Amino acid sequence: MKTKKNKRIFGECAICGNESEYDEETLKSSTYDINGLDIVLCCPCEDDLLKVLAKERGIKINYEDSSMSGEVVSVGFNNVVIK
Repeated sequence: MKTKKNKRIFGECAICGNESEYDEETLKSSTYDINGLDIVLCCPCEDDLLKVLAKERGIKINYEDSSMSGEVVSVGFNNVVIK
């Protein structure tokens, strides 16, 4: 959910409920249109969702450090059918 307070834009994460302040571009990149609804996801929830989707699809994501946080270094495929 997006709300504006005193020209500041706030978005509430649809998964964890965390409310954060965004600039227009950052909020736009964190907002997803799912079944006609605008869903905002905070960065940790975006990362967790990516990890779950990748694992289920046979995609391996290598991160900058071993804790599976931080920047993505490379993406590989565990399933040779995926090209």
